[in-house]
Amino acid sequence: MSNILVVGGGPSGIMSAITAAKNGNEVILIERNGELGRKLRVTGGGRCNFTNYREIEDFFDKVVTNKKFLYSSFYTFTNKDLISFFEENNLEYKVEEDNDFKVYTKNDKSLELIETLNKILINNKVKIMYNKKVEDLLVENSNINKVIGVVLESGEKIYADKVIVSTGGMSYAHTGSDGSMYCILEKYGHDIKKTYPALVPLKIKDKWINNLQGVSLKSVDVMWKVKKKKFHIYGDMLFTHFGITGPCILKVSSYINKMLEGSDIELFIDFLPNISNDDLINTIKKYPSRNIVNNLKEILPQNFSKEIVNKLNLSEKKSLDLTKAEELSLIEELKSMKLVCNGTTGLNTAMVTSGGVSVKDIESSTMKSKKLDNLYLTGEVIDVDAETGGYNLQIAFSTGYLAGLNV
Repeated sequence: MSNILVVGGGPSGIMSAITAAKNGNEVILIERNGELGRKLRVTGGGRCNFTNYREIEDFFDKVVTNKKFLYSSFYTFTNKDLISFFEENNLEYKVEEDNDFKVYTKNDKSLELIETLNKILINNKVKIMYNKKVEDLLVENSNINKVIGVVLESGEKIYADKVIVSTGGMSYAHTGSDGSMYCILEKYGHDIKKTYPALVPLKIKDKWINNLQGVSLKSVDVMWKVKKKKFHIYGDMLFTHFGITGPCILKVSSYINKMLEGSDIELFIDFLPNISNDDLINTIKKYPSRNIVNNLKEILPQNFSKEIVNKLNLSEKKSLDLTKAEELSLIEELKSMKLVCNGTTGLNTAMVTSGGVSVKDIESSTMKSKKLDNLYLTGEVIDVDAETGGYNLQIAFSTGYLAGLNV
């Protein structure tokens, strides 16, 4: 039996603690807040999409950064394993097949999931220390630097045989993930990859879209280019006072966040990806004596169509009066609108952090640090991130489980 310290009471830390305790270790979980899972509480607007029901093989296509690193984690503790884990502990869930196979608690309450995890921790005799912030690691210098515990902000030292760091990234800092652990880990030789906001709303340079604030559109296709190669993301989006957001846009942000540091990115949006140019023209001309907005209301929100028509100075025209050039301009605006993205709304509004401890510094089969003996790293503190859909929480649970299994 070993004495294990887990730093951080988010999903990966909790799963690490539970797994380590089930394997016969004495476990202490240190949490800087007065409660566990503070970020979990606000995930998905409080609904908590804790995993996805797709086959685990499909998860790798949803990972944005360092997918190969996650092979051992995902296959050791799959999404179906996670669901079974909660089923065994009497947490009811549901699969929303028409919503990208996202998995939620049956009653759409993240608190139910957190309470279930709390009970499992208690049942496995995990000691929880609340309102304690770790300020440093205790490291013993020998042939190999070895972690022997942690130092709290109060100066108190807590010794352990092994330490698991599960402190998260820098997104939603008010929940406790402020990135302070990065500095500590860097001090002991870990390479910290620059952090970027991921799954975050995007700012748009084109000021005219301010008139579209509040307009939402379903199933759009957002395209951008990198060295002449085209990339596409499909999904729902929303116009805001600062730019654009929504599930589709959040996904896009994770792929372009690093590129935005050096330059603006041109996004091309097809608001009607399932309608051909010819069918669109037929819709516009369906009732020749009507104005364009009235004809488009069958396929697009009226307030959206109105702004597009105003932008093209076609608001006074009836469909039958459109010239060929005007038809082409309208098609281009609806099928390939160019918007210039000049930034994100930042880490404070990001769902996850991209960046963190380099995966080259961690053994992917155990989550053990290659820089410090007896140290393990899990979850968002590592340079891994994924699209929306429950994939990031699965990363947290899977890496946490793998660390807990190997301490």
